[in-house]
Amino acid sequence: MSQNKAETYIPALARTSLDMPPLWGRLISLAPERADFLSHFELPSGRIITLTFELGRAEFPDIRARIKTALRDSDGYYNYALVFLDQGQSALLRAALIEAGPK
Repeated sequence: MSQNKAETYIPALARTSLDMPPLWGRLISLAPERADFLSHFELPSGRIITLTFELGRAEFPDIRARIKTALRDSDGYYNYALVFLDQGQSALLRAALIEAGPK
């Protein structure tokens, strides 16, 4: 399955722990098993986060992901390559991507 490259990015909220405030960013590519997340906040590779976002008519709360790589660009933003950890969540995301895909 190919990545979803939307004309506009998908706003997403990221949480690193329950006692910390959420971080904001945008999903710049999305597939059932992985995503690229762009944010102004710095997080280390290997860290587990949860993402909350909407795709089409579906809402995805607390999707568990591990930061595979974290790269800082010249504008000070961080591009995170994420790998989703829960197969059940990935299956739901796959269905939503198919539904939201080109008609």
